[in-house]
Amino acid sequence: MYEWKLNDIVDNGLCAKCGTCVVVCPNNILEFEEVPKLTEECLRKGYGMCHDVCPRVSSGKYQISIRENFKEEHYYGKGDIEGQDGGVVSTFLKHLLENKKIDGAIVVGDECWKPVSLIVQNPEDIEKSAKSKYAVSTLEALREAGEMGIEKVAVVGLPCQIAGLRKLQYFPYLAKYDGELGKNGKLAKLPKIEYLIGLLCTEKFEYDKLKEALAKNDIKIEDVKKFDIKKGKLIIITEDEEYKIPLKDIEMNAGCKMCRDFDAEMADVSVGCVGSPDGYSTVTIRTEKGEEIKNAVELNEGVELAPIEKLKELKLNRFKKELERRKENNEKISFYWLADYAGVGKRADNDYFIRVRAKPAGWYSLDEVKEIVKITEKYDGKIKMTNRGGFEIHHITPFYAEDMALELAEKDLITGSEGPLVRATLACPGEGNCGSGLINTTELCSIIEDNFIEHPAPYKFKIAISGCPNKCVRPQIHEIGIAGVKFPITNEENCNGCGRCADICKVEAIDIRGDTSYTNYNICIGCGKCIKGCPNEGRDMKEEGFMVFVGGKSGREVIEGISMKLMSIEEIVNLIDKVLIVYHKYAQKPQRERLGAVMARVGKGKFLEEVKELMEKE
Repeated sequence: MYEWKLNDIVDNGLCAKCGTCVVVCPNNILEFEEVPKLTEECLRKGYGMCHDVCPRVSSGKYQISIRENFKEEHYYGKGDIEGQDGGVVSTFLKHLLENKKIDGAIVVGDECWKPVSLIVQNPEDIEKSAKSKYAVSTLEALREAGEMGIEKVAVVGLPCQIAGLRKLQYFPYLAKYDGELGKNGKLAKLPKIEYLIGLLCTEKFEYDKLKEALAKNDIKIEDVKKFDIKKGKLIIITEDEEYKIPLKDIEMNAGCKMCRDFDAEMADVSVGCVGSPDGYSTVTIRTEKGEEIKNAVELNEGVELAPIEKLKELKLNRFKKELERRKENNEKISFYWLADYAGVGKRADNDYFIRVRAKPAGWYSLDEVKEIVKITEKYDGKIKMTNRGGFEIHHITPFYAEDMALELAEKDLITGSEGPLVRATLACPGEGNCGSGLINTTELCSIIEDNFIEHPAPYKFKIAISGCPNKCVRPQIHEIGIAGVKFPITNEENCNGCGRCADICKVEAIDIRGDTSYTNYNICIGCGKCIKGCPNEGRDMKEEGFMVFVGGKSGREVIEGISMKLMSIEEIVNLIDKVLIVYHKYAQKPQRERLGAVMARVGKGKFLEEVKELMEKE
């Protein structure tokens, strides 16, 4: 056996057998024979794409979900092609092919009920795959489609396959690089996956185990016309009879016991018969792209959700039982599902931490702090304050991390501010709390958080608000930095040239000539101290607003952002929104290019001009 990082998953019965790892190998040295395995030595020992797309290493669900903006709309319908139940999947695929939405569909056909991965390009061939198989299937046709030059596809798959392919779609955001290059210097050639169509699944079986179970009941697999699963039984329909075999009598794939996903929750559309009238299919639309099915199939409201929830609960309870068994026997557990939650991360010692997103400007009520302390004590954790004013709870055993994240959410303590997204807004105490403060930083921080909390970005996107030009929170080295400013003008009627304003000016921007003070606006930073400090009301407000910096960063390289003046909070919100749009447009290397690097590559002037044009369209 060759050394391979995923042996840890495969050899310990955790493998979902989705086949995604085989598809993405750029050197084509992985094959699927009951389980995925290397056919020759891997130079990386598997520390590459195969590991990074595996849905049993990490679900990647949270980062994917903030980009897909998942929803859950339930309908039922019937297609115009005869299929397993309502023929909805086949009808949808036919629609996509006929309307040139895709160039091919990746489906599962069969050879005497043994699943075979197929590419379908002709709408008339869709019916060949229109029945459910309950044995392990793979995705090799996806690789074949890419090598054939097919550009756009829809893929029909089980929940585990959908999870792996979603990770592939968002690979750079999750794995932090563009993809593994093969010995030829190229990625595996794959088509663009336009639609992911998920099938409901409680478990799947090895083909040979399925045949054995049928043989014990004197059923020949070649006589079977249809399989179905209902009420804990495998329904086998032949030409003459209907048989029922308890699912517990058929050995399922071991990895299915560690699966929590019944209804392909990361698909664009999920389809199955549960909850619908006989002869119809339940359709769950989860994404904007999934809405396309409404143009292919007439859908009705009124799905019975209780049976769906019951099967979801059944699968989750089976997962919990297997988790407890593995825990008791000290067996390998990957804790892949913890990536479902925002702000949950792995420590160097294999314990976990949970980051609570900082409250606006870092202000917490006593009750909120008490709740954090109470939950931390319950799970025997340690508290660390982050430099952005958030709480991190460390030394959490992974067995309790999910429960802890859910408890924090119940107390309105949002976990997150981790990964390629808009991080918690950093702000100083501001006006009313600091003598130098010119603006209400908490109010502005709250408005920004309301608009951009956990907003997806190509890389970390940091915002800082300083209440005055002292810039205590270093706004100039953030993606977006904001400082309140108030510029003075002399009230010549009241000014008597006493010189108090010049004494308190930190940057020596004021001169006294006779009985009048004069401001050098080339030097003045707009701190407003002279306005407050004049004993004779001899200094009025000329202009107030915000000095805003765009494209700064700290870290390995320090970049100071481009400065500009804005007059209102509405303009600031508009600016942040448009900067994110243009950043997404030009970013080529997610998780590797900060905003400042993208601006430098595109041209800072060009970048900001596009931002300005978009702002003016509002």
